Amino acid sequence: MQPVGLGKIAKLINAGKIDSSELITMKTLKDAGAIGKQIEDGARLMGRGAEHIQWPIHLEVSRVTARAKAAVEAAGGSVRRVHYNKLGLRALLKPEWFEKKGRLLPRPARPPPKLKDKVDSIGRLPAPTKPLPFTTEDADSMSAAPA
Repeated sequence: MQPVGLGKIAKLINAGKIDSSELITMKTLKDAGAIGKQIEDGARLMGRGAEHIQWPIHLEVSRVTARAKAAVEAAGGSVRRVHYNKLGLRALLKPEWFEKKGRLLPRPARPPPKLKDKVDSIGRLPAPTKPLPFTTEDADSMSAAPA
């Protein structure tokens, strides 16, 4: 997991590299330079610099610490933990690779049983631009998934 602090996100928003009114995905963070190019398993949102977040932001990351989630929600934003497998993460970060090869984007993968409690939703492809409201249907569909 690539760690990214809230302070770094706040600096990029203030510098104009990230639009705080849009949904901030791992692709947005990579394009803005908040996380490195070698993202193996996703991004983990850390609480470092949480005091710099004073406006609502909406994020989609792989993992989030309790302090970071509390800080974002206190500012009126939301954090969603999404699951991407390796191929899905590649499709999120480099959709042009699939287009260049003449391939279709892969279907989103469900999380393995071990990770079901660490994930809020399945990652969407192509990269979303607007936050989805949290619904109980997401949780119900994940718990009622066929074995």
